[in-house]
Order: sequence, then C-alpha cells, then structure tokens
Amino acid sequence: MAALAAMFFGGAKAQEKPSVKLYGFIRNYACFDTRESLTSNSEQFYYMPKDEKLDAAGNDINEQPNFMLLSITTRLGLNITGPEFLGAKTSAKIESDFAGFGTSNTVLRIRQAYAKMEWEKNSVLVGQAWHPAMGDMMPDVFSLETGAPFTPFSRSPQVRYDYKNKGFTLTATALYQYQYTSYGPDGLSFNYARNAVVPELYLQAMYKNGGFQIGAGVDILTLKPRQSYTLGAPLSPTDVATGKDEDDNPTYTYKCTEGLFTSITPNIFASYKKGNWGIKGRVTYAQNAAHMSMISGYAVTKIKDNGEQEYSSLNSIGGWVDATYKQPLKKGHLTFCCFAGYTKNLGCNDDIVGPIYMRGEKNMDNMWRIAPSVLYTHNAMQVGVELNATTVAYGTPDSRYKVSDTHNVSNLRICAMLKYNF
Repeated sequence: MAALAAMFFGGAKAQEKPSVKLYGFIRNYACFDTRESLTSNSEQFYYMPKDEKLDAAGNDINEQPNFMLLSITTRLGLNITGPEFLGAKTSAKIESDFAGFGTSNTVLRIRQAYAKMEWEKNSVLVGQAWHPAMGDMMPDVFSLETGAPFTPFSRSPQVRYDYKNKGFTLTATALYQYQYTSYGPDGLSFNYARNAVVPELYLQAMYKNGGFQIGAGVDILTLKPRQSYTLGAPLSPTDVATGKDEDDNPTYTYKCTEGLFTSITPNIFASYKKGNWGIKGRVTYAQNAAHMSMISGYAVTKIKDNGEQEYSSLNSIGGWVDATYKQPLKKGHLTFCCFAGYTKNLGCNDDIVGPIYMRGEKNMDNMWRIAPSVLYTHNAMQVGVELNATTVAYGTPDSRYKVSDTHNVSNLRICAMLKYNF
C-alpha cells in the first residue's frame, strides 16, 4: 500500500512526502434467522425472506432457522494526504476487506481505491468509491446491507466532479460497473454495461445548512443485454413436403444489432441533526436498479420476426427513514437507532413476452422492515445488537409483473456485533 501511495505522488519533490494513515477495524458479526432468506456475502448482506416452499405434506421447507458467526468484513484502509497538484489539495484512499468472491469466503477485495483533487470550490475524484446515489447520506444502522434493498447500495469505478458554493453542492459522475452489476441473459455481469460503451451517469444537487441537508439526484443506466442470438432456419416448401418439422431445423447464431436499453432512477433525500438527535430519509423510484442492490430489473417485452428483442424496466419505489439518539455515559456512549423501510413493486409498463432479469423474488408485491438497534461505544471497542423484522407479500404476477392474491412471509433476524476500531 505504501508503494502504491509513493507511485501516486511520485512526481512530488522529496520534501513533499505524502502522509499515510492506517485505519480499520476487526468486526465479528453473528446472525440468527427464523427462516431461509435471500442473502449475499455469506448471508451477512440481507435482502428478504424467501417465499413458502411446500413439500408433499404441506410443510414449508424454507421455514428453517439458521445461525452464523463470521469476521470476513474486517477492514483495512489507508487515508493518504499528499502534496499540491495544479493548485489543488490531493488525497487518496485504499480500502479493503475479506468479503470477496472465490472458492474461499476470505478473499481480499477492493472496497475503495481512488485519488482526489480539491480546489476552493471544485473537486475531482477518480477511482472506485461509494455510488453517489447513496454515498452522501446513509442510514445509521450497523448491519452490513446499510438499508438495502430499500435504498441504493453500491461502490463503482467512477469519475466524479463536485462544485461547492454557499452550502450547495452540484455533482456529475460517470460510472462503470464492477462488483455490483446488472442482471441479464448471462446472469450477473458487468458486460451489459461495458458493451453499451455509454457510462452510467448520475447527476445530483444538494444543500447543507448546519444540521439540515436536502438533495435530489437521478441515475441514468444504459445496457446492451445481448451480443448474439440463435435462431432456427426457416422451413422451405421442400422441407414441409418431405415431412420435416421445426425440430429438424438447424440453428444459426447471428450478431445482435438491438438498440441500447436505458433506464432512469431518480431519488430525493433529507436529514436533520440537532444535539444528540438525528433523523434521515430517502425515497427512490427504481428502474432497473439491480446494480444498486434494489428490487428491480428489466424484461423482454417484444420479440421481432428476425429474433431481436426490445426491453422494458421493472419499476419499484423504495423508501426508508431512521431516527437516532446518542446517550453519553460516564464511560463511552450508547447509540439508539430505529430504521424503517418499505418497497413496492410497480410492475412493467408493457406486457412481458420473454425472460425477466431482476434482483429479488419474481412474485414479490411489497416488502417492509423495522430494525431497532443499540450500539455501545467505549474508546476503540463497540458492541451492538439489532433486531430486523422483515415481511414480504408474495403472490401471483400478471403479464406486466403486477402481483395479486398475496400472502405474507416474515423473518426475524437477530444480529450481534463486536468491533475493535483502530
């Protein structure tokens, strides 16, 4: 890491050495669930309880409690402050944990790795960092999913520009996918965004004054779902006369010339803090925002005679609010937090005639969550407990993925955390 820092600031004079500060924590996280659920990161990143899965006797197979204890989100990072560059203050960050993907669940992964230049009113960030749709205001929960899937959650390679003046911040960001990716014909992949060539764009305006903050942003994502497709050759009159049918047809692969598919995801957010009290909230209208860990995606809504397809977004709306209170003690302090989230499936604007590519269960109508927690902090040590009650209404989707005849499925997750910060 020190070598990388030296490379970044290699053009500086010898007396202008960068300042490097190590930080991180050792995080032990335990969770108990009352039923099988949709999760990731070795079940630490929580989405929703799975629908009922009945056996021949009518018993729910997914009504199975489970427990886990892991330390894979233990984190290491470097904050680097360097010499001036083109009149700008320079800094950098390298951050990693052990929750990467591989044959083992303890694979080192990049969380953040960027360089930043800051002038009086302007700044430029280049590298992997929090997606700006959530990085400027997150819930105060300590669970790993940090409010998802009710709010965007993603880190992405990006080029971000900020303009700040008199409490206002205007942001324009170009992003590409890496760890948090879209769904498509080949499953989860960043290729759908890369093959579109056009970067994901995010624009935001935000205002801060004392403990008050308010803002709004919009995310524009463009995908190319397919590079090729396969069709059978048409039957000739001779084929028909000799008794051949469609099963006898050879198949041929064609290069796909489908148009690009674009979706738009706006959001608004606000927060207020006074003394030991604080409250935050965000509402997001999600169109194909699976790459931001939200319950949405897209579907095939037209198949042309030549085999090419058209797509429409699966829409949803998600919102959350959390309230916090910090209670000072003789030694350390307690932080009380209560998080509440709700998301609603709004379906598709067109009839679905082909596959659905989405995050979440395909027969979900709505979902809500209540998650109170308490965290005790004293010097470098933190100990916390969180209760996460999540209920999903599952039912029968129609041709536009609007769900009816619902029934509720619930899970209670009890989490405990012990963290040592340094």
